[in-house]
Amino acid sequence: MDADILRLILFVSGVGLILGIYFWDRHKKINARVHAIRKAQLETADSPGAATERVDPRWSETPESEGSGEPLVGPGAVAAAHDEALEADLEQLGRVVHEPYLEAEPKRRQESFSFTAEDPDEVRDELLRDGLPCLILQINVVASNGTFSGEDILRVAGDVELEHGDLNIFHRYDTTGRRPRVIFSMASMLEPGVFPLDKMDTFRTPGLVLFGQLPGPKDGLAAFADMLFTAERLAALLEGELQDETHSVLSKQTIEHIRGRILEHRRQLQLALSKR
Repeated sequence: MDADILRLILFVSGVGLILGIYFWDRHKKINARVHAIRKAQLETADSPGAATERVDPRWSETPESEGSGEPLVGPGAVAAAHDEALEADLEQLGRVVHEPYLEAEPKRRQESFSFTAEDPDEVRDELLRDGLPCLILQINVVASNGTFSGEDILRVAGDVELEHGDLNIFHRYDTTGRRPRVIFSMASMLEPGVFPLDKMDTFRTPGLVLFGQLPGPKDGLAAFADMLFTAERLAALLEGELQDETHSVLSKQTIEHIRGRILEHRRQLQLALSKR
């Protein structure tokens, strides 16, 4: 459901609830007043001389005394006043409901603290040199049966949309801007970590290392989700297992811990940028 429609429904429901409480309170007060008047009438009827001199201090059509400065009203006038007040309340409610919906001032969106493809490399380098904290994300895909072959790596790299590029390793690019920006990369677990395209038929490695740096072209949580999904597909296609940066099994608890580190990094970035 659209957020604007949801806010309008909640607003109208709130107005209806307030008016319901208001009218219920008015009805309760009127009933209490009528009950008091009837009680006064009964007490007057039971008192001596009531048959010949019955005076209602609130409902009489004539003043109790000529010198009284407060006019007394009858039941017809009270009912008419109540009807007028009710009509005024309904008219006001109609104006509120039919007024054009004006969206409240949009809240300032929370900074994702990631550099987009619109930002030149000089801007990112300058901010990092100024002391903005940097976070490295890493996931290892380790061969279950010894090693991965170069030919299998080339095949699955295309399946998961990793492109061979700078530094002779594979990269996942963000292509939403004017020029591609690296979200994360994949290197060999063996030093120096490169994939020699001209020797991939004989190349073998015990594992792959996916790594990325924050801040980057995408929000940290989105970049990590992309990296984790890619690592899971690589492990399934190559018959490998996922490990963290310490070469321990990548458990659900470890994944949540990494997400927590990303959120903490976002907080540190916010603090650092607020001081600029």
